[in-house]
Amino acid sequence: MNRLLGSAVRAAAIVLGRRKRRTADQAPKRILVVKTHAIGDLLMVTPSIRAIRLLFPDAHISALTGKWSAPILVGNPDIDELLEFPDEALFGHKIGALSRLSRGLRALRFDLATIFQPSAPVQMLIALAGVPERIGFDLNGSGASLTRALAWSPNSERFIGDYYMDIPRALGFTGDAPHSVLALADEERAAASHKYLAPSLTQDDKIVAVCPGGGNNPRDSVPQKLWPAERFAHVAEVLARETGARILLLGGRADVDVLDAVASHLSHNAIRPVGTSLRELACLISSCDLIISNDSAPVHIAAALSVPCVAIYGPSNPHAVAPNASTSHIVASEAPCSPCYSNERFPGCAEPYCMEGISVDTVLEASRAALGIE
Repeated sequence: MNRLLGSAVRAAAIVLGRRKRRTADQAPKRILVVKTHAIGDLLMVTPSIRAIRLLFPDAHISALTGKWSAPILVGNPDIDELLEFPDEALFGHKIGALSRLSRGLRALRFDLATIFQPSAPVQMLIALAGVPERIGFDLNGSGASLTRALAWSPNSERFIGDYYMDIPRALGFTGDAPHSVLALADEERAAASHKYLAPSLTQDDKIVAVCPGGGNNPRDSVPQKLWPAERFAHVAEVLARETGARILLLGGRADVDVLDAVASHLSHNAIRPVGTSLRELACLISSCDLIISNDSAPVHIAAALSVPCVAIYGPSNPHAVAPNASTSHIVASEAPCSPCYSNERFPGCAEPYCMEGISVDTVLEASRAALGIE
């Protein structure tokens, strides 16, 4: 069915006036990078964006993503233009909004689109936008509307960031994978520190951040990713006692309940910024000595900023989605059913046995190692 639909999209693109593809000796002048959602995934794409920039230094590179994730690309030196769209247009199947988006992209006359997800609707949207060369991933026939489809197997032992690098490799990139890119201005960091940390901390204080939330993005909600709140609190209490560190509770608006739960189990007041934006969250993470987090955006933010992080994985496959940064310390469930989820829609499970099986001692051991203490 996907292949039949892809053929129809190709035909429609021709009718709508698709331009000729470039020849092998022509460098693209206008490149569209597409990754629609998920902050961590978008950060895993940034090495590929840098590789594309290195391949085509004179090209105009635009990145298309949803408003939820877009702030993570602000200031990225490899991108000339950031294009945002409402996430609900895609995940709510709002045909009118998607049609307007497609027409807007058509007007920008891209030569090449690099599409970093095996989503047939997204790939077809770009085809209907008249981009003549479209390279991306195929999963069970999803890539029928691409002009070049690459293999995609997200539940394998291969790091998804390395899969993403297959796109620049297919375009001719031969170097090592660059580091993830998260550009934060000095002024941003200073403003976030002054607003949220300066009232409670001195410059010499060690900071351990606890990020007990996550599991939400515009497509999916996966509460099974959450390690129990009282265990986060226990780890925080021990580290504060052993190292003198101040505890910082970090999370987004959707994490209020779990942050409340952690705070209720602490015997002393932690620093708890309220109302932080995504970029303020990143700035605060950049000030920390250690992050302890579920599988969620802070893990990838910490990796991009080279901040030590203990990342706790249950349903997710850490081989596939955990950052391979030297500063990342991975704690993975040993439950026989784990992992069951990797970068696609969550299949669901009745009880989060995998996260329940991860002990406080295991996370404490990883945290001490990340802090460089015995």
